[in-house]
Amino acid sequence: MTINERRIVLKLDEHIKRKGWQQKEFAELANLRPATVSQLVNNKYDRIQLTHLLAVMDALEITDFNDILTIVDEDLTKE
Repeated sequence: MTINERRIVLKLDEHIKRKGWQQKEFAELANLRPATVSQLVNNKYDRIQLTHLLAVMDALEITDFNDILTIVDEDLTKE
């Protein structure tokens, strides 16, 4: 039996890499704690604060959520 889990993924890592920034640089630019940026980059969160999402989008000069968020289907089937 196939079990799929859908989740929302923040594509922050690819944006930071494309700009040539380090996470610490981005944290300063977005006015976020480095630990917060690390969690966002690694998608290690249960909830994301809208203020954090807006800070990320502002720092990256993104106005469309689709540029930073995506929905991923993960196959959780055990073999």
